[in-house]
Amino acid sequence: MITPYLTPKVSIGMPIYNGEQFICDALDSLLAQTYSNFELIISDNASTDKTEQICRSYASRDKRIRYIKQQQNKGAPYNFQFVLNEAIGEYFMWAAADDRRHERFLELSTTVLEEDKTTNLVFSDMKTLNLLTGESSISSIGHIINKKKHWKYLFRLLNECPSFIYGLHRTQELKKIEVGKYDFFDVHLSHHYEMNSNIKVIPLVLYTAGTNGNRIPYSLTDDHINPKTFLRNEWSLLKTNISTPVALLLYILALYIYKKQTAKINNTLHKNQ
Repeated sequence: MITPYLTPKVSIGMPIYNGEQFICDALDSLLAQTYSNFELIISDNASTDKTEQICRSYASRDKRIRYIKQQQNKGAPYNFQFVLNEAIGEYFMWAAADDRRHERFLELSTTVLEEDKTTNLVFSDMKTLNLLTGESSISSIGHIINKKKHWKYLFRLLNECPSFIYGLHRTQELKKIEVGKYDFFDVHLSHHYEMNSNIKVIPLVLYTAGTNGNRIPYSLTDDHINPKTFLRNEWSLLKTNISTPVALLLYILALYIYKKQTAKINNTLHKNQ
């Protein structure tokens, strides 16, 4: 049995719902980390499968794990916010029940945050893995060195990575941002970091995003994607940090990109209904 540290340096939050099929591999990859000073908070959103049984079994063997069963399903945003609110570590990381981490993910990521106080988020290059067929693809994410806010925003706008949300964050900085109950919140979060601090990407494939067949986005608020709140928050972010003429140009580009992307996603959702 592994006992927890008195004060964990890292908090890992795993919001989950009916994850019995792949959660064992996800938990094994976290518990195998070479950096072991962490707590793992699992919030089960009233699962109806064997998720509870599996999580309680792991928690009985490793005291770093804290399992909480919600009495009713309150939705993904609530569950993401709940595990963040429970975190006591200096650094925080969300973990999905179908994703995997290289054993050195935490070790290398914490080193970056310890050495560079201007960085609030660390991620890595990633693999997308179809857990049913074994097919995979590699994505090189990259980060920008230029410190000018408009260039940083433009770089991230053109190099979108929603999976940044699963990187390692500074807990107190992340807690200043309420988990948004709107579509594209994960994208807005990365833009917030680019404008107000730095994002560092480790040029190694340390994170694997698991998919159960095709990874089709879904709306947090409706049966289709709605970018209205996201775009409103993007404009607020831009005009607060950049001169109005440049902010307007970047907003028009963001508007074009996400209106087009929204139409494409909604078309896919309609075909799969």
